[in-house]
Amino acid sequence: MSKEDWYRNIEWNDQIESEFESRLKRSRGNYHKAQYLRIQASYLLDSKKSKLQEKGVEYMERLIKDYPEEKFSTIHGIEQLGDFYLKNKSFDKAEKHFRKVTEYYYAETRSGTSGLADLKLCETILKSEQTEKFEEAYEMATEKFDATDGSLMMNSDKYYYADLMANLCYKMNRKNEATEFAQSAMELSKITEPQFNRHKTVGIVKVVKEKIERLKKIME
Repeated sequence: MSKEDWYRNIEWNDQIESEFESRLKRSRGNYHKAQYLRIQASYLLDSKKSKLQEKGVEYMERLIKDYPEEKFSTIHGIEQLGDFYLKNKSFDKAEKHFRKVTEYYYAETRSGTSGLADLKLCETILKSEQTEKFEEAYEMATEKFDATDGSLMMNSDKYYYADLMANLCYKMNRKNEATEFAQSAMELSKITEPQFNRHKTVGIVKVVKEKIERLKKIME
């Protein structure tokens, strides 16, 4: 076992857990303990097995509870839990976690996260059809989030923003804005060249057919 494998397990059983807990206990300092706990939780959350996902949630919540002072790890962990809940359509839990990260943005910094948790909060509100919160989401994405300040460096992130806003504006009957955002998203979806020669897949927009059809409908 390499020096990193012990906190990057993709399988889980009593023996693996015992080894992990033993090494975690011997780790030096809360900074490293929090980091190792978050990384292992991440691997488990990415599993397709529900029992491993449950252990991932357990470890991520343990990170947040036991190491609140390790902001770099905990705020990242809170966002990752939000991602997990959004992916699994647990919208209430996703919203709760993304709001915590968004509050952190406003009070501190976007560093240590994707920098997009407030947009993910808007996505959660949109997907859960909370029409009474659409105005809040729109304000969050247009007034409190600056899409021109370099936060959206990757074409994939630019597409994510344009697609999100196209759908949100369409739902809010802001048809002109929705059309502009949809056109922008369509143009970004056509870019196939990598942004970085050494990283051929970074920033590449991956779009499913259903989303393209949705954008076409918005532009009609």
